[in-house]
Amino acid sequence: MSEAAKPKGRFPIVLTIATLIAFAILCGLGTWQVKRLRWKEDLLARIETLKTAPTVPLADALARADRGEDVDFVRVDADCAPGAGAPLPLVYGVRDGDMVWRAMAACGLAGQAHGVVLLDLGLVDALTGQIQPAPRSFPPPARVVGVLMAPKALGGDREKALAAFAADRPASHILMVETATPAVAGVTPAPLPAEISNRHLEYALTWFGLAVTLLFIYAAMLWRRMRP
Repeated sequence: MSEAAKPKGRFPIVLTIATLIAFAILCGLGTWQVKRLRWKEDLLARIETLKTAPTVPLADALARADRGEDVDFVRVDADCAPGAGAPLPLVYGVRDGDMVWRAMAACGLAGQAHGVVLLDLGLVDALTGQIQPAPRSFPPPARVVGVLMAPKALGGDREKALAAFAADRPASHILMVETATPAVAGVTPAPLPAEISNRHLEYALTWFGLAVTLLFIYAAMLWRRMRP
């Protein structure tokens, strides 16, 4: 039989369904990255505004959190009750490519709806790069200024530490200390991430590009299969 006399192939139903499913997944991933881009741009704008934002009393911010409002990155000030707090474990982290350890302390709140707020005092200078440092405890300062962050956004054992203070009605957020009075010896406050990458537009274009490429490949295979 000559080449011109060959019959057309059958329409590839299974291949078409698989292509449509893959196309939908790729477009979904691209759309998700676009949403992440908008979220990241809003986050970066909030952090930039935060650098010059005035503080609000911690009690006011926590009352907003109790009502379900978003108080992440809200800048607050608080006074810690004298002698409050129990020793807390160090929290592991990575900053500028180095292994770091963050100091925690419990700040007692007198006469407030929440009896205690956990403080992230900052980086323990002498422990940078160490894998398993010896436990150390740090007393809470008398007064702190910092930003609130949800424990889930921070990771580590912070949620576990919160559970240990259940009887004290702990605040739902961690106070990332900017300044402490008196300053905590050997600790450098680091309330905000050193660098927040924002490559979501690049990722979105990659997923959408793969989706378009998939359609071209499918169209070429379909044309080759269906032509006489």
